[in-house]
Amino acid sequence: MKDASGTVIDGRYTLVARLGGGGAGTVYRATNAEGRAVAVKLLDVVVGTRAEMRERFEREARALNGLDHPHLIRILDYGVFEGTPYTVMELLTGLPLDQMMKKKPLPLPVAFEIGMGVIAGLSHAHTHGVLHRDLKPANVFVAVLEGAKLHPKLLDFGLARFTDSDRWGAHATLTTEGTVLGTPAYMPPEQGIGSRVDARSDVYAAGVLLYELLAGRPPFVHESRASMIRAHVVTPAPPLAEAREGLQVQPSLEAIVMRALSKKADDRFPDARALLEALQRVPEPAAWI
Repeated sequence: MKDASGTVIDGRYTLVARLGGGGAGTVYRATNAEGRAVAVKLLDVVVGTRAEMRERFEREARALNGLDHPHLIRILDYGVFEGTPYTVMELLTGLPLDQMMKKKPLPLPVAFEIGMGVIAGLSHAHTHGVLHRDLKPANVFVAVLEGAKLHPKLLDFGLARFTDSDRWGAHATLTTEGTVLGTPAYMPPEQGIGSRVDARSDVYAAGVLLYELLAGRPPFVHESRASMIRAHVVTPAPPLAEAREGLQVQPSLEAIVMRALSKKADDRFPDARALLEALQRVPEPAAWI
C-alpha cells in the first residue's frame, strides 16, 4: 500500500508516519484535531474491495468500540474515508508479544502476569458476548508504561463472533459451520475441524498462549497446517517441564493449563472468566527455574 503520510482523514486525523502493517492494512502515527497522538489503521485499498476482509475490518472496529477494558486495545473512532475503512486507536509504545518472545525468554513472573492480563481482557469480552477466535501472541501488544512496566493489550478482533444478539444486533458470525479460519498453532480441536466454536474454544487458545509464555514454545510444533491441526485434535500436550529444561510450576498451575488444553470442550473451563478466577488462586511464585 502506498505511504499515505500527510493525508488528513475526514478533516480530523493527520497521518504523520507509517508505523507498520501487514497483508490487510497499514498503521500510522497520527494526530487528532486537538493535536493528540493517536494510531490510525487503514484497510489496504485492494483488500478493501473484498467483502470478507472488509467485514472483518468493520467487525473488529465494532467489537472493540463496544468494549472498554485496560487489557483491550481502545478504539477511539472508525469510519470510511474516500472508500477506505479506517479505525482510530490509542497510540501505544511497545512490541507485539510474538516479537517480544523471539528476542529472549521472558522472566517467568513477567510471563505469568502477561498471560493473566490477556485472559482478563478476554474475560471482559466473553462477559459482554464477544468471542475472539484468533487468540495468539501476534494479536497481543505489550505496551511499556511508566517505570518500564509491561502491560498487555488484546487486539485484532477481525474473526470475532458475537453471541449476544440483543447487545450486538444481527452480526452474529462471520463464518458458517465447516469453515476453518484462524491460526493452526493456537487453534482448538473443534475449530480445526470446522465445528462450531464457543467461549471454551477461546479458553483452549488461551491455554496454548499460557503454555508458550511459560515454556518458551507452544505445545505442538509442526511444519504443515494439516499436521498442526491433527496434533491439536488427537495429541495430548506434553507436561510443561518437558518443554523447558529446569522449568518448575505450581501443581495447580499445571493442572489449570492442562484443563484449558483439554481436547473435549466440556472438560475445559466454561469461559475466560472461570479460567481467570482459577489462575488468581495459584500460589506465588507460579513458576520458576
